[in-house]
Amino acid sequence: MKILVVDSDESAKDRLAYHLKPIGFEIIAYSDPIKATDNFEELEPEMILFNAEVFPRHWKPLLKLLRAKKSKEETVFVLFNAASLPMEEAAKASHLGVNGIVRDLEDKRELHRLEELFRRYRSLKDKRRFHRLVPGSQDVLRFLFTHPLSMQIITGSLIEISIKGASFLPADPARTSDLKRGQRLSFCSLRVGEEIIALTCKVTRNRRELGLQFKSFETGGHHKLFQYIQSRSTRDLQSATAREQVPV
Repeated sequence: MKILVVDSDESAKDRLAYHLKPIGFEIIAYSDPIKATDNFEELEPEMILFNAEVFPRHWKPLLKLLRAKKSKEETVFVLFNAASLPMEEAAKASHLGVNGIVRDLEDKRELHRLEELFRRYRSLKDKRRFHRLVPGSQDVLRFLFTHPLSMQIITGSLIEISIKGASFLPADPARTSDLKRGQRLSFCSLRVGEEIIALTCKVTRNRRELGLQFKSFETGGHHKLFQYIQSRSTRDLQSATAREQVPV
């Protein structure tokens, strides 16, 4: 599957590749929107990502040409860096057949929304064979562990999590800078909703943000985490309903 990225900044391609290559995407980047418009038919991408902030006048001609040949289900078209898009421009985007609008691609939650947006219109076979969750405001997920050498309690925030592992940003990365790839973390606690789960982990990367592989759970812990991840859509719906019911 191909994603065509139209952006003046090459770093967007790198971020997308890191997040989306494991689920089968090839990232193709163009810094020239006219060249992208000339070549998109030959490339036949399943998704086009267009920087609306950098190229505010070029996305409409490309989208018109695309929709003359491909439906919203055949090729997903997404505007990014479009938080300040005027109302009339957003209306034009909807009329022309844009699939969605996302904000800054440096935000992992937005990258996850991008993946979900693609799933809505196209089938997606995840090579990792498990679902990931990027925690939102409606999620109650906390993680901490005991440093195996200093025996300090390490707290922080979960960036993403699956039943196989997690990305974890320590509150003070300096306190975990000595952790090596492959190091075992024997005393870890994961809060999932109202449950506290004991587990052991292995460090898979340490680049300020820790990559963690879950090695073993207390009895029933694996199932509790799986159920929590699978019920994400229910929590999203409950959160949206609660917001609608708040009196003005």
